Amino acid sequence: MKFDLGLADRNYKLEEIWFPLSENILAWEEDFHRLLLHDSLRMDAYKNAIQEVVKPGMVVLDLGTGTGVMGLFALQAGAKHLYAIDVNSAMIENASHTFDTNGFSGRYSVFNALSYEVNLPEKVDVIISEILGSLGDNEDFVPILADARKRFLKNDGKMLPSSVCSLLVPISSVTAHQQVKSKECKTLNSRYDLETLLQQLGINNPFDLYYEVIIPRKCHLSQLQIAQEFKFDGNDRATYEAPLTFPVEVDGLFTGFKCEFVAHLSDSVVLDTSGDDIASNVTCWKHGYLPIESPVEVKRGDEICLLYSRSYPRDRNSPFRQCYQWSGTIKRDGKLIGDFHQSMEG
Repeated sequence: MKFDLGLADRNYKLEEIWFPLSENILAWEEDFHRLLLHDSLRMDAYKNAIQEVVKPGMVVLDLGTGTGVMGLFALQAGAKHLYAIDVNSAMIENASHTFDTNGFSGRYSVFNALSYEVNLPEKVDVIISEILGSLGDNEDFVPILADARKRFLKNDGKMLPSSVCSLLVPISSVTAHQQVKSKECKTLNSRYDLETLLQQLGINNPFDLYYEVIIPRKCHLSQLQIAQEFKFDGNDRATYEAPLTFPVEVDGLFTGFKCEFVAHLSDSVVLDTSGDDIASNVTCWKHGYLPIESPVEVKRGDEICLLYSRSYPRDRNSPFRQCYQWSGTIKRDGKLIGDFHQSMEG
């Protein structure tokens, strides 16, 4: 495969707001998939994990196959047969071309549908998926993978990734906050438009949406804490509330929260989006930014109390619609000095 989008030399700027592509899954085009293929962090981790997990003679499912590159890695690792599912018809054609041109005709089957609508003729040894967003679960992987595990995976089969952990930390980033306030938002092209997305989601306030941005550790006001863990064992929750309390460790202007994730792809391969150095890569993942509308000056010793939650909207006009909410208080010596409430419910 050879793709060239002119992205290989682009570096992202720290604290630069980008369009939240995971909120627009059904509009993904070839330019975004090409970006994925230029992401060395993603590609190297998945290739190494697939080579470790997939053994010759195994039957594999690539759920959300896209360009087919993950499925190709599985076939190259010796998979006897590959099943590939994707809702995007253009991507399914692309994936088929990828498999055929690499000599694997007759060793794969493709399905152009939501995975919920697919029935496979046999159980598989491995389910590969890459439906990870900047918040970890913001591409709705919990119900998708729970259903896939139940219906498609052998009793002794393996999920790749095997687990994902989302982490949050309060930050001070005036630069990122000002961009949200003025609705400055970088995109891959003009078809990914912030105003249009806000209208589609029914959100009037730009602070009620999360964004993608690389937030360096120097902006942290406290220590990272686990917001949610996912083990893909059938018991994960798609809707939840996570109460967290962050002791402030440095003085600063509290402007919101940063989210990052750690995904265990296999026993020895971990995909971690926490590093500042991801700014030097053309990566599909940045950090998630959950802004607050009214920043609060905080001092060492203050407490930021957060209730972070995920739910589904009352009017769910897309299978991928979701609502995140982040609300809470800031206390100093036990006394309230500020509060915040942001919600994608609008």
